[in-house]
Amino acid sequence: MRLSRLQRRHYTAFLLHAMTKLTFKPHNMTKYCAIRFFHERYLPCLERKLRRSFPDETSVQFHSLLSLWIASKLHETPPLSIRKLQNIAKKLIPDHYYTKKDFIDAEIKFLEAIDFDLKTGPLLSTYIEELLSEIRGKSKEIAKLVSLELCLAILDLLYVCEDEILLATPVELTGASILVAAYLLVVPITKSNFPILTWLHLSSNTSTGSLKECTRRILKCVLAGINSTETADSVLEHIF
Repeated sequence: MRLSRLQRRHYTAFLLHAMTKLTFKPHNMTKYCAIRFFHERYLPCLERKLRRSFPDETSVQFHSLLSLWIASKLHETPPLSIRKLQNIAKKLIPDHYYTKKDFIDAEIKFLEAIDFDLKTGPLLSTYIEELLSEIRGKSKEIAKLVSLELCLAILDLLYVCEDEILLATPVELTGASILVAAYLLVVPITKSNFPILTWLHLSSNTSTGSLKECTRRILKCVLAGINSTETADSVLEHIF
């Protein structure tokens, strides 16, 4: 049994939305580890192990909250409490009431489903942050206009609109392309004077051709959300 692309994105969007209901802003490591555990490990594990049918939507939503809980234990002090998770579940899954025992029992099953693999590897969000910090030292224009928040907002949008890019593209290429996209969105083309493609080509060890193509796909996703694919295409013609 396989999830459709829309289902996969829908569940990841639910997790991202759940994070906005927290009473504190989670650390970026918490946020993107949770997404990795759920989007890249838990959902594929379910697809492999459940051949004939898939759990109902509320069950998958509940397990997305577990990924957030587990990630918070790794990167938050103190970690997210069960009471706070219950409050989020009550708001977002109102037809079900989850007890403390439900969370504890389900956590074990979640960890079993992902084979207790809590290694995070290179996180795209961390790579973007490091690359942006480096490039800010080279350009006052970028330091002033391109924020980490914008780059991560683009990353979140990809998870819910075009996650194939994230699943099939190397971290270095995706991270560099998100930076190019952020730069093009905030810096007027007529005032752009920093050779961002050349710099990122050298810093990320990716080809300019690959950077252009990946950035094109990312901007289509962003601009299509604002208006339409046709508008995105017309804008892109003037960028590359």
